[in-house]
Amino acid sequence: MTHRRLPSPVSGASAPPRDLEGRLRAWFDYPGSSAPEPSADGAAIYLISDRRGHPAAYRLPAAGGEPVPFAPGSQRVGRVQPSLHGPRVVVATDVGGNERWELSLVGDDGTTQRRITANPERIHRPGAWRDRRRYVFDSNERDLRFFDVYEVDLDTPDPPRRIREEDALVTVAAARGDRLLLLRALTNLDSDLLLRTGGDEVVLNPHTGEEVVFAADLASDAVYAATNPGREFAALYRFGAPGSTPELVVEFGGDLEGVVADRAGRRLALVENDRGWSRLSVYDTAEGELRPVAMPEEGVVGSVAWLPSAEGFVFDLSASSVGAQIYRADLDAGASRRLTLADRPMPAPPVVPTLGAFRAEDGLAVPFWEFRPPGRPPRATIVQVHGGPESQARPRFGPLVQFLVHEGYRVVAPNVRGSLGYGRSYVHLDDTRLRMNSVRDLRDLVRSLREREPPDGGRPTAFGVLGASYGGFMVLAALSTYPDLFDAGVDVVGIANFITFLERTGPWRRKVREDEYGSLAHDRDLLRSISPLFRADEIRAPLLVVHGANDPRVPVYEAEQIVEALERRRVPVEFLRFDDEGHGLVRRENQVIAYARAAAFFDRHLSGPR
Repeated sequence: MTHRRLPSPVSGASAPPRDLEGRLRAWFDYPGSSAPEPSADGAAIYLISDRRGHPAAYRLPAAGGEPVPFAPGSQRVGRVQPSLHGPRVVVATDVGGNERWELSLVGDDGTTQRRITANPERIHRPGAWRDRRRYVFDSNERDLRFFDVYEVDLDTPDPPRRIREEDALVTVAAARGDRLLLLRALTNLDSDLLLRTGGDEVVLNPHTGEEVVFAADLASDAVYAATNPGREFAALYRFGAPGSTPELVVEFGGDLEGVVADRAGRRLALVENDRGWSRLSVYDTAEGELRPVAMPEEGVVGSVAWLPSAEGFVFDLSASSVGAQIYRADLDAGASRRLTLADRPMPAPPVVPTLGAFRAEDGLAVPFWEFRPPGRPPRATIVQVHGGPESQARPRFGPLVQFLVHEGYRVVAPNVRGSLGYGRSYVHLDDTRLRMNSVRDLRDLVRSLREREPPDGGRPTAFGVLGASYGGFMVLAALSTYPDLFDAGVDVVGIANFITFLERTGPWRRKVREDEYGSLAHDRDLLRSISPLFRADEIRAPLLVVHGANDPRVPVYEAEQIVEALERRRVPVEFLRFDDEGHGLVRRENQVIAYARAAAFFDRHLSGPR
């Protein structure tokens, strides 16, 4: 099939009603904030917010209030990282969603002092401040397939120098002076934990088989990590002297997924994944005491950062009830309080989901989140499938979901087999030749929902399916494998053909993706068999496809292939292509265009049986 460039941003789609677009925009205009980092003196909190219509850098008084813009610019900000030692900040930005991050040194007044990196064809991922003047990061400058470690002395005009080189995927996890903590990814769920002191380096967790490291940090006495050696769930482990046996410190009912040491390295802020909800606690390394931290709302914590005084920490929390906000946990008071103020109210009281489960055909219990429209029976059901596949539907605030629910749709977000959060065994139930079992879970979910709520007056409930990234693949796979299951589908940056996906995805991602899906060298027949493109003849439901032209993970060719295949077969298909987006939509105007069109699409096709 030849590559063809389709019109931008919209092909073959009619505009949604203006009143619908306005109702949707009201949800997306409700501001969200994330990734808080205190300044060295503790007087301010740096964060990322979408108040300007895209993720941008902001600064917030430590006492709370309305965030103000910091380091203005039109490009997406991926990280705002203040120094622990003075008024300097590293800001990471990309162009058009291409994920080729560039790093800049910014002064406390928000003006750029220096570009740390200057190669727009490579990725420079933010790392850590070693001390007042030295900053480390990882980059694929040398070879697109691998990430090396670089250090820059910001008190000199010298460019960054490569301090560690290996044909591997290495990430900077933490730094304290001459100690540097690194993660070497073997697969998406298997990592080596490396401690580098000066020029010496040791693997802290030598292992056979798989060992995931969700998070790790440097404390004063040791390295602490959230990892799962021989376990279903990740627990807190202590790695002392090189060569010593790792010590199990604290275990939880679910995965420990966050470990952050305070500046003295004596206390750890811990984040546990409890069936999707986050739980916070603090572990005192000297006393060996674990103390829970009160959560202000039920939701999901994305990041934690200690205050300089270590009297508490700041964290972001995404919760259906309040949106995405920044909070401060005061340990002495034993309470958390919200720091960010919204400049507008939510359009309506948000709907909080309930957690349920169904039994798949083989007896497996599969959990799901359910959002029901308030005060009325649902007009139809939309199944929203998460990406990954090693990800998890969780009770975060989602403006699109809230909008759809308030438009009268029931939204169900399943964690099909292969999802994170339910143990080592569960996440591997969809590997390689088991791939289509996760698609079968979507069939079993719909059957279960139909049995639980039989048709009203003989009229069957209509079902739509929506997903992004790997979730987009799940949309296409469900429509092509079970043609009568769904009445309409929306595929956002999804995979249509695993062969072309692996050939064209970023070369640094190919190996870890092949471990999950199968390799180009040995598994082409398998890759073809699970690719929806080669079953496009079976698709009958109308489809809306959304993709960013700059997507480095799932290139836009995936969207073009499935659209062309369905157009040839005269299956109703609409295509939205955005030239200034990458893997997903982050710009407000594009979000409104795409998701208003998706809502209008569901309105047209889920009004009743076909």
